[in-house]
Amino acid sequence: MRVHLPSENPITTLSYLNVPPGGRGPRGERPLEQVELPILAGTIAELNDDWDALILASDLQGTLPGEDEPLLLGCALADYLPVVFELYFSEIPLDRVGVLLCGDLYARPDRRGGLGDVRHVWRAFNEHFAFVAGVAGNHDSFGTADEFAAFQREAGIYFLNGNIRKIGGMEVGGISGVIGQPGKPNRVAEKDFLAQLKRIALKQPDLVLLHEGPSHLSPEQMGNEQISKMLASSPKNTVCCGHNHWPVTLVETPKGTQVLNLDAKCLILVNEPDGTTKGT
Repeated sequence: MRVHLPSENPITTLSYLNVPPGGRGPRGERPLEQVELPILAGTIAELNDDWDALILASDLQGTLPGEDEPLLLGCALADYLPVVFELYFSEIPLDRVGVLLCGDLYARPDRRGGLGDVRHVWRAFNEHFAFVAGVAGNHDSFGTADEFAAFQREAGIYFLNGNIRKIGGMEVGGISGVIGQPGKPNRVAEKDFLAQLKRIALKQPDLVLLHEGPSHLSPEQMGNEQISKMLASSPKNTVCCGHNHWPVTLVETPKGTQVLNLDAKCLILVNEPDGTTKGT
């Protein structure tokens, strides 16, 4: 599958609240800032006949005011996207749209970071669309071990962690967490992470989902250098990731691997059934 993104200009945005980096207020509070989540649109070639479009997102670390408590940005986005489809892609039925999530869907309203349960975010997307596949970020939890196991058995939920799942005629691989010291939540030893990535990349699924992604050529395109080296020595793939924010969403490596950086972004990809990507 090849992705074409004609513009970095969003077709629309969703306003949310974010705890910015920096100092605290006079009483120790962290002031909130209003931020716009860009919703971009592109095309994907050779998406099989089971699906007409894909929604991709990562690092939805913000909140919106709720009735009783703050609403996570991912839940608000899940409710907003059907409106976006009605306005811009009304010919596409929502039951032919899949959702791919690259992690970090939890946010505290009072400080940056934290670890929290994101099952309800996945379920919010699953309620509106055909399926949700994704990986965990380093800020995501999924309840107790028994609750997590039951969650993974829910219809339309495809949790990825070092494996490849077939969803209709599409194969999606993924690795949860980030490279780090095992024992901390969602941290994977470097050799284990890279071994999983090599195994998945050699099989060349249609899409590979990571939370932590590679670096690229520009200093603004930060990432993990070891992941970059592994992808450089692997066959051509299409890799979706987050964790580090890039101003550019889509890049291509010299060997032809496409990398989609989705940190604090939402991307809608519409199928090109003839398999020819516009502009290439």
